[in-house]
Amino acid sequence: MPLRGIRVLVTRGEGQAREFADLIRGRGGVPVLFPTVRIVAVDDPGPLDAAISALPSFDWLLFSSANGVRYFAPRATAAIAAGLPPGLRIGSVGPGTTRAVSDAGMTVFLEAGTHTAEGLLDALAKEGISGKRFLVPRAAEGREALVDGLVVQGGIVVAPVTYRTGLPDLDEGAARAIAETPPDVCAFASPSAFRNFILLLGEDRARSILSSSTIAVIGEVTARSVENRDMSVGIMPDQYTIAGMLDAIEVHFRQKGAAR
Repeated sequence: MPLRGIRVLVTRGEGQAREFADLIRGRGGVPVLFPTVRIVAVDDPGPLDAAISALPSFDWLLFSSANGVRYFAPRATAAIAAGLPPGLRIGSVGPGTTRAVSDAGMTVFLEAGTHTAEGLLDALAKEGISGKRFLVPRAAEGREALVDGLVVQGGIVVAPVTYRTGLPDLDEGAARAIAETPPDVCAFASPSAFRNFILLLGEDRARSILSSSTIAVIGEVTARSVENRDMSVGIMPDQYTIAGMLDAIEVHFRQKGAAR
């Protein structure tokens, strides 16, 4: 068990925390649940519904997160059941998103080699962007890198807000527990998870916990959020996936143990 006894803070929201916690347990670690992200549907799904009704007009349907799929698919049930338009291809940012697409009954045509918006943009550039029409379901607070990059390269983009992220209620008992005994690793799978950790706990308490732990992030975008607050990232995987982050945590503690 490579993570035997290692306590890993799980900040993922409802619907995703359990999978991450099970993966940690499967490697012998101890998940410490403290959700910092709450995903909810948008108040007005009208723009998304209008885009779904125009699916045959698009060349690409792009997903930059599994949450985008989870909030898109239920509103496109009829279209998915009938079979998506034959000319519509689906692009995915990475394996987790691809799995969500498959679970929703759709098939990914293109997956980014580097699991970021920029990586997906690079992959699309090889297929041709200029003059193509892209439907990009997105988060209200999401980065604009993919949409902006497509537009700059001559793509025609419709990007309806599909879901939004918010703050969950603070579990003060859990907050006190991690303040008294900080986890060995605090893992963040998105910039919002890190940002909300500080909002929920307050700057001083959050910094105290993080200074006694090792910060692990899923990729470079989340790493920048950490470093912009003058904190250091101790663990970042080469593959920007949850499994990749756990692999990197294993390597970190194996090397730490070997150095003792």
